[in-house]
Amino acid sequence: MSKKSLLALAATFAVALAFGLSSAPAPAQQTPQGQAPKAQDKTTAPPSDQKAKVVGEFGDWQALTYKDAKGDTCYVASFPKNSVGHQGKLGETNILVSHWPSQKSFGVVSIAADYEYKKDSEVDLAVGRDKFKLYTQGKRAWSKDDEKVVEAFKNGKDAVVEAVTEKGTKTKDSYSLNGFAKAYQVASKACGVKS
Repeated sequence: MSKKSLLALAATFAVALAFGLSSAPAPAQQTPQGQAPKAQDKTTAPPSDQKAKVVGEFGDWQALTYKDAKGDTCYVASFPKNSVGHQGKLGETNILVSHWPSQKSFGVVSIAADYEYKKDSEVDLAVGRDKFKLYTQGKRAWSKDDEKVVEAFKNGKDAVVEAVTEKGTKTKDSYSLNGFAKAYQVASKACGVKS
């Protein structure tokens, strides 16, 4: 399977998670001050055989779209270039930045892990000198300030994600931001969102 196919498959999996096909919450259900979102209504989950469509590849990022009964979801996705402290299935660990127009939610930053995060822990995200804390629930981490993270991604060279597993193992994933800005622009345009 090619890297392109793996990324599309992983992104489809991540969207399925976000739509409630597992215990992961939908990005649009983030609550203020980093509180854990409520569970998504399972009736809105798309059929598991639906797939994301790659609308462009830019450096280490892809722009993708996904259509369900409520409309389009557009997002960008990338895998880590290097991982320390965990070894899961290829594609399970990734960063997504998503637009959910039907839910009036835009530029939602989330990180999927191939392990459960330590309960009530935060994930540290560094983009150059910019530092961010993400709150966790299960295998997902959510940004507390999406706009600032997206701006840092647009202007940054790389991103480093540090977390702790439910077993107490420290992890570190490094992502290239090469191509993020263009991929984000294309994904935004696909959903009619100004980037």
